Amino acid sequence: MKATARMSVLIGVLTGCAPLLFAQSAENVARAGTIGELLAQMPKPTVDGLRKKVIGLDTADSALLFAAAGSVHGSGGTFFRSDATIINHRTVAQKIAIGFIAQGVDNSAELVTYATIPAHTPLIYSDIVGSFLHKSGLGAILITGATSTNGFDSAASLSGYSRIYTPQPNATGTVSQGFPSVSIIDSLGSLVAYAAGLRHDSGYRANAGIVNLDSVTHTWTVGVNGLNGQTSFAVTVLPVSMMQVPVTPGNYGDCLMSFQTTGSGFWWSAYGASVDNITGDGWSSHAFQP
Repeated sequence: MKATARMSVLIGVLTGCAPLLFAQSAENVARAGTIGELLAQMPKPTVDGLRKKVIGLDTADSALLFAAAGSVHGSGGTFFRSDATIINHRTVAQKIAIGFIAQGVDNSAELVTYATIPAHTPLIYSDIVGSFLHKSGLGAILITGATSTNGFDSAASLSGYSRIYTPQPNATGTVSQGFPSVSIIDSLGSLVAYAAGLRHDSGYRANAGIVNLDSVTHTWTVGVNGLNGQTSFAVTVLPVSMMQVPVTPGNYGDCLMSFQTTGSGFWWSAYGASVDNITGDGWSSHAFQP
């Protein structure tokens, strides 16, 4: 069986045998509204308390986040792109809004792109940042259900998965990291989030990534607790923005990252990522709040 056939069978099981739907060109999709306007309509927490499970594989939701995606040059001749799948689980067609939250800038006024997914159908984007949204660089992707008037649709039922990848330098094939979708109701206020299963030493390098969905700037303290040592450093993230930064140089070995900020009543998301310095093999770890 060919790989494409295997994919069709898998998607059919998940979505009631609906056909695969590949993304149309962004030029053919209406552009209106901003990321800031959509976020202003999202559910707001009143206290830093209990949250539901947020990994997209656990449940569908009305608004999702791919915490890292891009169309960006890396070191050693690499070039990273992101493929993404978004699934509509409703029995009716669902309009969605897609916004790119670029690293290091306030994206409140960034326009979103709208598309429509038929009932029980996955929408597959190849190089979603570069080829569909016509953006470049590293960032995060916000996806929400949208009404016919381009407002937030709380009745949407969406899930998804993205993969950021690059051709492997001096070899045939690719290396990649997977980012399952998370609900935008992810990490909350000043509660500590943890990303496990990482490594940073002479053979591996690690990065910390944070997405700030609030309308004001926040600073996080990132702690690295490893078998061989510990460190901490601060990461400041502008409103409606993301930042990915390298871990402070050192030999920490296998490690866990912690993320904590101040303030309350806002949503954010974080992750850690490690890469093998020789092969380029990498993995990511979603930061969760217990």
